[in-house]
Amino acid sequence: MIRTLFLFLCVALVIVGCKTTESVRSNRSGGVVSLSQEELRAYEIAFLDGNKEKILGNIAEAEQYFKMALSINQNSDVAYFELAKISVERGRFDEAATLMEKARDLNKENMWYAEYLAKIYAETGQFNLSIETLEEIIEANPEKVEYYFNLGALLGAMEKYDEAIKVYDELENKYGLMEEVAMQRQVIYRDQNNPQKALEEVSRLITFNPSEIRYLGMKAEILEEMGRIEEAKTLYDKMLEIEPGFGQIYFSLFRIYENEGKTEQARAYLLSAFESPSLGIDVKVNVLLNLMTKPGESPELLFALSDKLVEAHPANAKAHAIQGDLYNNFQKPVEARASFLRALELDPNRPPIWQEVLIISSELNDFETMLSESEKAIEYFPQQPLFYLFNGIALQQMERAQEAVESLKAGKNLVIDNNELLGQFYASLGDAHHSIKDNKSSDSAYEKSLKYTPSNVIVLNNYAYYLSLREKDLEKAEKMAKKANDLSPNQASFQDTYAWVLFKRGNYQNALFWIKEALKNGGAEDPDVLEHHGDILWQLDQKMEAKTAWQMALDFGGNEKSLKEKIGRLE
Repeated sequence: MIRTLFLFLCVALVIVGCKTTESVRSNRSGGVVSLSQEELRAYEIAFLDGNKEKILGNIAEAEQYFKMALSINQNSDVAYFELAKISVERGRFDEAATLMEKARDLNKENMWYAEYLAKIYAETGQFNLSIETLEEIIEANPEKVEYYFNLGALLGAMEKYDEAIKVYDELENKYGLMEEVAMQRQVIYRDQNNPQKALEEVSRLITFNPSEIRYLGMKAEILEEMGRIEEAKTLYDKMLEIEPGFGQIYFSLFRIYENEGKTEQARAYLLSAFESPSLGIDVKVNVLLNLMTKPGESPELLFALSDKLVEAHPANAKAHAIQGDLYNNFQKPVEARASFLRALELDPNRPPIWQEVLIISSELNDFETMLSESEKAIEYFPQQPLFYLFNGIALQQMERAQEAVESLKAGKNLVIDNNELLGQFYASLGDAHHSIKDNKSSDSAYEKSLKYTPSNVIVLNNYAYYLSLREKDLEKAEKMAKKANDLSPNQASFQDTYAWVLFKRGNYQNALFWIKEALKNGGAEDPDVLEHHGDILWQLDQKMEAKTAWQMALDFGGNEKSLKEKIGRLE
């Protein structure tokens, strides 16, 4: 509560800061008259150096120079003031209060000092001192309206509502009806749960300006709080006559009808609200997000709202981004990606949206787009490792394995405290090195991947399969293939790998069992699985069955030369 007041009063800082040089000059005829010319020069140099360091952002150095200036001229109110500001910036409010008290004692006519001191008192919980100081300021400057508002704000923040009302009454007695005063009073009355008095305050404003939408809107809200819903509706209708298309009015009506369970009317007003550019996009986005997470909400309504959001805010990246989320939720990846790309055209500084684009491109197997967009993402965010991972995977899929290795290595070196991501980088490096037949580097990369992510079933499967092809470390390969199947059962590709490793180890009967499992789980149309099935049957002396399996592999697009040679053994 007091933190808000602190920010409210900070406006004075800018003005005080502009008075620094003048204050130094005024001190020459005040507290510094006893200084010699040499001392005065040393003081001015120290003070100016302090200001220079402050401007450069070197606060610690600035503080030392201001202390040096104060050691030369102990009656420098402006040096005390600058040190107080530094203490506030560093959260040393008690120290700041002491410094500002000295500054004010040296220059009692400087109201900026007094106001800043009142703010510090409030920040340190010395509210009575803050109030006393503001009252002294008002007594010395009864014509300064802003001081009354500062005092009223402090009293309101302390929930001394009656005293705050008296301050605002005094202000109005001096200057007549003031919008700001009536606004503050109606806020206080609403905080006091006194809507009738709040209504009276707003009604006074409406009498003064009967067509002011803001006043009418406040009155309608208060009427809603009082349960006078029909009167609020009538007032909202009147507001639409004055200002058709005002989005906030439609939104208020949507809320009323939704609470009454009148769904059709509520949705009609909501659509009108989304059409209005005058209603802020954040309000609309929050409503749409809530509806998107609401079970059973109509997709037609969601897409209609999304379309109107984009139409009303075509140049706002947020509108296109949430539309992309909506398409994603309804499994429309192509449309989602188009929306995300439009959002990035408007605002490319959004890493999560780049990530969504790359994920969708990967799922669509659109590696050209994945490559081009990952390159753009890297240009904008050269320190984000994830974009190098997507880039490397895209290069690998496009058979540019050496370039993939370079990109993946660059990204890997940017990873900090993320073992999961490191494991994925090494997994992709293993794939890329394998593609260029660098088996040593490939094995090393897979080993590191499993060190960081020991349950990565893709790495366990691929590494085991590549070892079996080279007939190397087959016992290790068998353990990895088994682990992959234990972690992710009923996966045809994993079962095929396990069968093939067992085949390479001469365990043909178990190999036959696992290859049949692969066939049952989706491998019956996979030429590699079918060929492996034939190879296992051949070793088990089931020649004709082997021929049938090889022929099926050939029919499904398997390696023609290899399969015809195998089939030819029986002819």
